[in-house]
Amino acid sequence: MNPLPSHITDRHDSELLGLLYRQVCKRVGELPGGRMKVLKIKVWLLPLIYTGLYVLALAFAGVPWLYYGFFSLMGFMAVIIFTNVIHELCHGNVYKKQSHNRLAYYLFDYLGANSYIWQQRHLVLHHRFPNVNGWDADVEQKGPVSLFPAEPVRKMNRFQHLYIYLLYPLFMLNWLFVRDFRDFFSSSRIIRKAVEIPATEYIRLFLFKAGYLIMTVALPVLLTGIPLWQSILGLLVLTVSGSLLSMVVLLTPHINTGNVFPQVDETGIIPLTWIRHQFISVNDISNTNWFIRNVMGNFNYHLAHHILPHFSSVYAPEITAEVKAFAEENGFPYRSYTLSESFRKHSQLIRINAERAAALLHQNK
Repeated sequence: MNPLPSHITDRHDSELLGLLYRQVCKRVGELPGGRMKVLKIKVWLLPLIYTGLYVLALAFAGVPWLYYGFFSLMGFMAVIIFTNVIHELCHGNVYKKQSHNRLAYYLFDYLGANSYIWQQRHLVLHHRFPNVNGWDADVEQKGPVSLFPAEPVRKMNRFQHLYIYLLYPLFMLNWLFVRDFRDFFSSSRIIRKAVEIPATEYIRLFLFKAGYLIMTVALPVLLTGIPLWQSILGLLVLTVSGSLLSMVVLLTPHINTGNVFPQVDETGIIPLTWIRHQFISVNDISNTNWFIRNVMGNFNYHLAHHILPHFSSVYAPEITAEVKAFAEENGFPYRSYTLSESFRKHSQLIRINAERAAALLHQNK
């Protein structure tokens, strides 16, 4: 494992962070306590809906368009469970007893992802080093797409603005069946610089992946008699629909031209305080419609979540109001974009990096 980068320290910024924390604690303490009950209901209700859709898919397996339709809804529901439940459990924001959070967190394995490795990516690296090339494991890419403005490029990156939207529908398929395994077995992955994976997690990886394939591919064939190709196509439909919704949620708060991509210097230092790093690399998504309020969870109030991750998303609107007021009073750059504006800025970043790749490759001829 490699030593982790560190931020510069500044007493004034540390005092400001403490001030913000106290203000948020006071604000949250004045709010009604019933919101957490709704979140705890979601922990069980949303997975039950996902499972119900699966049962309906099996029941109507003889009608292909219904079978694929229910699997498509399962893909959407998997992302909704991730944003509203899994992400909260990862940060220990649902139950007072952390053992209960960890137990419920196994829902992520039920959905096909590996809960252990994602928690390590998210907590150990992404929250500490958002948008930092070589250290933000949640944004890690290799080969087809260049996201970081200063990362090495390949020839194919010259055309990434043309083909990237063909790759996004495969995001979830890649996550479940390629990315998780690469993080476990490839020594070049970012997570391997910071985490030593216990042997028991390798066993759990294979057990849950096998269970997921049995559930989504083998059981439909065995229980309903549909051909194997139909069950495989159902899994593909699930992952494509989930991928499209995932891109809406995951890309918009970080990967766009409105945010900065800090770099680690040769001494392993990020030349920013931790709190300033969060402000320049994270944006919010304007709370403009039902979808954003009810599907994105902590991902639209993303800056408040990054600065104060141990407060639940049920309090995010009020916490964000405190963060905005804090930013105005102390000269921090708060940014909030509409969903469409964030996607436009994301597309601009992809094109800019394609042009950079073309220019660098031309220089090296």
